[in-house]
Amino acid sequence: MRKRRAARRSRRKPEEQAAPAGQAPAAQERSGPFYNAGPALSLDRNERAPHAAASMAPRAQPGLSPLPTVQGTGAGRREVAHGGSVRLEGRTDADFGGSTFRTDGVRVVSATGCAGCPDSDCVRATGTLIGTFRVRTTVTLPSVNDFPNLTRCQRRRVQDAITNVLAPHEQQHVQAFRTYNGTTRTPFDLTICRADFDSAIRDMFNAADQARQDAARAASAVLDPFHFDVDLDCEEPTRHSITPDLPTAALPVPPDDAE
Repeated sequence: MRKRRAARRSRRKPEEQAAPAGQAPAAQERSGPFYNAGPALSLDRNERAPHAAASMAPRAQPGLSPLPTVQGTGAGRREVAHGGSVRLEGRTDADFGGSTFRTDGVRVVSATGCAGCPDSDCVRATGTLIGTFRVRTTVTLPSVNDFPNLTRCQRRRVQDAITNVLAPHEQQHVQAFRTYNGTTRTPFDLTICRADFDSAIRDMFNAADQARQDAARAASAVLDPFHFDVDLDCEEPTRHSITPDLPTAALPVPPDDAE
């Protein structure tokens, strides 16, 4: 029996055997698998996270003077729209929708040979077609406010061009369109079916109306194209160059030794 017990004792692993006398027993807590593979994190104090090192400001080196504080203002710049010139154009609209017509002094006698109706409906009609033609015009001019960022002298130049150049030109268009206006008296002598008299008179007026419109449009068209550029190269007068409106007694008197 003693031999068997000794054999069993000899089968124990070396780490399970008792430590020699006077020494502490070997660690009985076994290391886990992660520790057996080596440390997962380094705990060295000299190793820091990259972001922590980057966030640390450099220390001033002894013997070097510090750099001065840098400050200032941005470079100023003045921007002027339409600094060279500005193009002005006007517009005139014409409305030819205010014309009327009527017949006057119509006489009717029986007639024959009308196409499209029996002789009982065929008549000879004489009289006068009176047409009244009216056109309405609308002039549209630009405004100085259409051109922002102009200086005071530039605004004066633009307004002067609108008032004294562009507006008179648009009035020429108005006069050209107004050649359409007027009253006409056109005699007629028609052998026609009674039922066709109304449409025949309307066709006469429409033909005269179209001819007058075409003539007025042609008179207006010869005035265009018309546009011009306003020179904006001007400077505001300085204050010292402006003579004050003061009475003679209020003007400064030069010293006696002035020559």
